[in-house]
Amino acid sequence: MPRFSKSARVPYTPAQAFDLVSDIARYPDFIKWITAMRVSDVRLDEAGITHSRGDAVVGFKGFVERFSTGVVADPAVGTVVASLIKGPFRALRAQWTITPLERGGADIALEINYEFRNVLIAMLAAANHDTAVNRIMSAFLTEAQKRYGSGPSASVPV
Repeated sequence: MPRFSKSARVPYTPAQAFDLVSDIARYPDFIKWITAMRVSDVRLDEAGITHSRGDAVVGFKGFVERFSTGVVADPAVGTVVASLIKGPFRALRAQWTITPLERGGADIALEINYEFRNVLIAMLAAANHDTAVNRIMSAFLTEAQKRYGSGPSASVPV
């Protein structure tokens, strides 16, 4: 199953980084190929973990796909995990992990494991694999700067 990961060191607090990656309803505002996102079934459990469903519409190079994920956002451990409910994938799991740094700031890591059902889409995704992960992380870093300013130091890729 294809897997990719990317991480960045940011000058933002772990809470700011977590708020950004867990705000899935706003993904279409800053990730250009996510054209729509509907968030439903939101509930907060007794441990403070948010569970929701995200229904996304994604458009890329003439292809439009819809898929649904179950999203679990756990601020105590700094993770946001999206797992496939239905869509064009055989499998999909995306995990953001926010790690606080001793001197301030945070490391943000994204790991995505996926497998498409459609061979043509799988080939297209494989050909754009590195570009896609870099654009995802870049979109989040740009949005963080818009929301929180430049912070005390520049973002440094890890």
